[in-house]
Amino acid sequence: MIFIGFQPNACKKDLGIALSFLLLPWKWVSLRKGIAIQKAEEWLKNFFDSKYCVTFDSGRTALQKGLEAFGISKGDEVLVQGYTCVVVVNAIKWAGGSPVYVDITRDLIMDPQDLEHKITDKSKVLIIQHTFGKSADLEKLLAVTKKYNLKVIEDCAHTIGGNYYGKKLGTFGDIGMFSFGSDKVVSSVRGGALICNDEFLGNKIQALQSKLPLSTRTKILQYLINIPVFMLLKPLYQYGIGKWILAVCKKLNITGRIMYEKEKRGEQVSFYPSKFPNALAELLVFQLEDLDEMNAHRKELGDIYMHGIEHKKILPILDSDTIPLRFNVLVEDPKKLQKIAQESGIVLGNWYDDVITPCSIGIEGMGYKSGECRTAEKYSKMSVNLPTNRNISTKDVLKIIELINNFTEEKGDTRVFPLSSVREGRGESCGHRTQGGE
Repeated sequence: MIFIGFQPNACKKDLGIALSFLLLPWKWVSLRKGIAIQKAEEWLKNFFDSKYCVTFDSGRTALQKGLEAFGISKGDEVLVQGYTCVVVVNAIKWAGGSPVYVDITRDLIMDPQDLEHKITDKSKVLIIQHTFGKSADLEKLLAVTKKYNLKVIEDCAHTIGGNYYGKKLGTFGDIGMFSFGSDKVVSSVRGGALICNDEFLGNKIQALQSKLPLSTRTKILQYLINIPVFMLLKPLYQYGIGKWILAVCKKLNITGRIMYEKEKRGEQVSFYPSKFPNALAELLVFQLEDLDEMNAHRKELGDIYMHGIEHKKILPILDSDTIPLRFNVLVEDPKKLQKIAQESGIVLGNWYDDVITPCSIGIEGMGYKSGECRTAEKYSKMSVNLPTNRNISTKDVLKIIELINNFTEEKGDTRVFPLSSVREGRGESCGHRTQGGE
């Protein structure tokens, strides 16, 4: 089968690292602390030419601590785009702030005009999200933040190595936030980091991180187990056995979860936030060494999707240098497309199928009011993602393209078109562009 998730970046070297920590007793002493953490932080500092880099157990913890470093307190508003993940909203709330939702453009990036409409005297911080690796309209957004004296966190959970006019994404805001979760650009199964160049902020972030506990050995082992379990069961998934065993592993807490049920309800779990464990840092260091190769692969597959998916009414334009974490399409009946794809052995993604997702208490419970972000409400219901990870081949992409093009022809009532820099009525360039890696 072709998967968009299920440890998509994992390869034999990841498996070897995971098994070494699981099976070799002399490595157990370095599960939580060790040299790999420093290596990962130094790599990121050098890559981004940043004075400070601090790692955490996850991107959501990193985001929370970044907001705390700004001194967010009760009543302070943090502006965040609709069409985002519940963990971003949780980080805002757990830091003490109140989320204010900003609508998106048809590119699934924040609308600068709506941003300015949403700013009040209580607004303190703007979180800029580079959705699926596509750069936000930084020129316009940063002009607004300067006008209203807002602090900026760049949410780079979907990109490491993308550029905006030759400068790396993550270096435009006061703080850059990165995630190393299982489905991200590089993956240590779980992890995150903050970078910055400001001395006061850097010291504050380091102080906040120093107060966090070490990750528990149980949780570290659970996330390490994810790699061999998922790699072993992937080939069995289509027969039902793999899916059943994965469900059992999840139910018995044998494997670590991407997101816990409490988090989907906006509640904190007892074992996080914490520091980034050394065992997972070793996985991260290995994948960072392959970053340029993985980004080039994603870029190549994105170009094939862009030119291969056809639609008579919508011009399929994607910024030519974008490095897509996932290649997004908008579909009037996404569930039908996903169902047909799965019947053909292709598991597609649904980031994000609501304004805030996945949210088990409903988006109203996250402080969102219906109609606040109408474009996000519309396009989140049409969103389907196509895989671009290192384990997806050109042959796989061509199979997906064939399925989509046939689906379009055979189901004339269900339109499928690549999401890109499209304007009403026709495709146009955004007026800005992202530039791929080094």
